[in-house]
Amino acid sequence: MPSERNFETSGFYAVVLGNWHFNSLGIVRSLGEQGVPVVSVNFSESGYADSSRYAQKVYHVKDHAQAMEVLRDIAGAAQGRGVLFPCSDQTALFLDENRSALEESFIVPHAGGNMGKWMQKDEMCAAAGRAGYNVPESRVLTAEDFAGLEKLPLPLIVKPLASVEGNKADIRVCWDGDAAKQIAKELGESGYTRILAQTFLHGEKEQTVGYCGCKTRGAPVELYGQVEKIREYPAERGSASYAQIVPEVQYIDTEVLDRFLEETGFEGLFDLDIKVIDGTPWFIEINFRNGAYSYAFTAAGCNIPYTWFCAQTGQTLPERSIRQVRLMSERDDLNYVLDKQMSPFRWLRDLRKTDVCMIFNRRDREPFRAAYNKIAEFALACAGRRLR
Repeated sequence: MPSERNFETSGFYAVVLGNWHFNSLGIVRSLGEQGVPVVSVNFSESGYADSSRYAQKVYHVKDHAQAMEVLRDIAGAAQGRGVLFPCSDQTALFLDENRSALEESFIVPHAGGNMGKWMQKDEMCAAAGRAGYNVPESRVLTAEDFAGLEKLPLPLIVKPLASVEGNKADIRVCWDGDAAKQIAKELGESGYTRILAQTFLHGEKEQTVGYCGCKTRGAPVELYGQVEKIREYPAERGSASYAQIVPEVQYIDTEVLDRFLEETGFEGLFDLDIKVIDGTPWFIEINFRNGAYSYAFTAAGCNIPYTWFCAQTGQTLPERSIRQVRLMSERDDLNYVLDKQMSPFRWLRDLRKTDVCMIFNRRDREPFRAAYNKIAEFALACAGRRLR
């Protein structure tokens, strides 16, 4: 059922499809801050975006059939045309598979019906290699091959073949044969029938760099600045929990990126990870939807969701002037303190250097209050003096 907040529009509007994660909240805020009417369709029972002042209407759905019903209701009630924004791999795939049924009423990000193929990390990496990226050596292992994992050249990183087929928590690094045997056993017990095994890239100097942007088929990719990860949680296999955005685009050739995206037929928001080892950049993964830290780009001066919205609705693209900012996923980064891997004093010092958090926001306070409480929000506001 929808929330009771009123939603009226006679022009273009946005529909954000996601789940409980702050990915959805980031897009709702990026669009809402620009005055775009926003409807949130949440595949979880609750979520951070539910309480946002910018979500004019919120629907909760249980499956794709119900989501299609809700989208038809939204289109029927609106006077204009909606622009769809997926915030998870599952919703990105859902929109790609149902594009033909939706595009009369909505502008739909898609990969020409082939997103399921390009979400397979072996297909993704092969296309990246053809476009001109350095790609780690990779191989697909079926369940019958798991037992021989320790016989492959180590170290290895193993991960679900597609994000929609597993959890990020199941990404594991095999440093030696004993670890490989244990990880192979655990993956088998978890029900995996296939995984991707890649050479684990490491060296004297390592850096993980992220890029968020948007693409319209046949037009140059929109890409500004880069995320330099300082910490990720879980370490070596998680999302950025503490990072900085800098204006330079140092490790991406936009012509190579365009070749890759044109081959996949993709149009929409994307999130790309590069690992830099001793000065050499390596392609790791692309997500065909917004990244967890896309709202930090909005805070830095480049509102990627709004740029895509304007490009698809024929409006003038917003001006973009990137400044350096520090970002923190406070929900994830605090785990370093709770796990006793960092002192509270160091964490508070880093919080004081932070410009934007993923949930806390002075302009949109209710999501943090709903997730925690007003006391926690007051404490974070006092400790993070620079926070947006």
